[in-house]
Amino acid sequence: MTDQRLTSDSPSAGFPVAFSATVVDVAAPPEDGPVLLRRAAARLAAAASPPDTPVLTDGELSLWLEPGLRAAMFLATEMPPGASGIPLLRLHLRLSGRSDSSAASLTRWAEIWHRQPLSGFEMERLAGELPLMNATVDRLRHDKPLAGHALLVTGHFLTDLVHLVACLGALGAPLEAMTVLRKDYAYQWRHRVYGHLEEWGVTIADATDFAAVREHGLRAQRADLRCLALDDGGYVAPNLLDLTRARVPAGTWAGVVEQTMSGIYKLQGRASELPFPVFSVAQSRLKGRIESYWIADKAVTTALSLLPAPKIEGQPALVIGYGNVGAQIAEILTRRRMRVAVHDADILRLIDAHEKGYVTALDLAELLADHGPLLVFGVTGRTSMSVREFSALRRPVHLASVSSRDIEFDLPALDALCSPQEDPRPAETPSPARTYRMPGGVDVTVLAGGRPVNFFETDSISNLHSDLVYAGMLTGACAVATEAAPPGLDAAWADAILEKSGLLQDYYLRYGP
Repeated sequence: MTDQRLTSDSPSAGFPVAFSATVVDVAAPPEDGPVLLRRAAARLAAAASPPDTPVLTDGELSLWLEPGLRAAMFLATEMPPGASGIPLLRLHLRLSGRSDSSAASLTRWAEIWHRQPLSGFEMERLAGELPLMNATVDRLRHDKPLAGHALLVTGHFLTDLVHLVACLGALGAPLEAMTVLRKDYAYQWRHRVYGHLEEWGVTIADATDFAAVREHGLRAQRADLRCLALDDGGYVAPNLLDLTRARVPAGTWAGVVEQTMSGIYKLQGRASELPFPVFSVAQSRLKGRIESYWIADKAVTTALSLLPAPKIEGQPALVIGYGNVGAQIAEILTRRRMRVAVHDADILRLIDAHEKGYVTALDLAELLADHGPLLVFGVTGRTSMSVREFSALRRPVHLASVSSRDIEFDLPALDALCSPQEDPRPAETPSPARTYRMPGGVDVTVLAGGRPVNFFETDSISNLHSDLVYAGMLTGACAVATEAAPPGLDAAWADAILEKSGLLQDYYLRYGP
């Protein structure tokens, strides 16, 4: 989204104006332009208060959005170099109104404008980037295994999510009965993903809106459908366990497919309470052995780019959590010639790290004090550092999370221990990090605001990489819907399903020798 604001006098409007302009680019044939512009204008008109009708004047559509705020819309076409390729249709929105128009109001209308569904060309290009998902659908679609199920999907609003929803529909899931829980990250395409799902009739709610899970179940009951969730971070199964049985009748839920270890950790000690199977892509060999390197590489690359000093060779680093991703991060940092220490609460993992030559200790606070890391990666999927660990720091340190949300570092505890330092940059270039000064004078810088660095201002791993895990989730969803699996969490069942599905063979034949 590109944005401009200024204040001036407008003779045509007759009063001082606040001016805001934004543009959304759509890859589509030129002949589609007028239709796309009118549909975009209709989207604004539907949200206007009171409702207004777009008027065409001198090639521009215009309407009143709210008292004192007017929208003007027009189309421009940018041709690609050479004779081939799909042009870029640029849908322009110009807002003008009283100088006291709130920034929140202007932002709201800009977001609605950017909820432009993907074009046919963009959808075709997207499908081409996700061949493993396509092959999975081709194997399973003839039986429509997800028919009769109301799907609840938790996801990052990236373009691959649109294709995932399309694949679920191709496997029989009714889109009008689907709910998508949105993870709140500022991805470049998030508004367009929102608009596309909205056009399909999918219900959208925030991932932290726990009432949305119950409401999804109630809608499914009214439609005589069973619920099935594809989760990313433990937003569904733990929530369902916290609801009373009277509110979640037995048999309403077929099961849950979970792709993250943070979601699995939330079920620790509660697996016996589960009234349905949980298909754990998170613990599968597919995810652990293949995807982990992609995540680790992205996390390290991003974290190092956020450090103020580029010289990291010979500097100490610490990896907290020696699971699949943590082990890969430790290896990558070693190749970057950093002096790497590792901590894990699991003694077997700690022994493994020690015998691979990393500096280790049973006590994390002692390791922090003795090793003095410049850079700490938290990869536990839980809170790894709190008051005791922060208090053990003896030198300036940068903290990088590789866990969902902002749970890895206890930020409220850090707030309580010390006051944030002012960002020396101008306000228009906000820092991607937040620095705290401990009572003893040690600076603690939390990269990416405590959220996962592999998601910072980026689409994390590419669609070609997310393709494998999403294909695994499609496979798991169909298994949950059609197989009489017992309630609970059986990682071996998920591994067996994935390894006999043909997915890994597809991957090897496509990317192997």
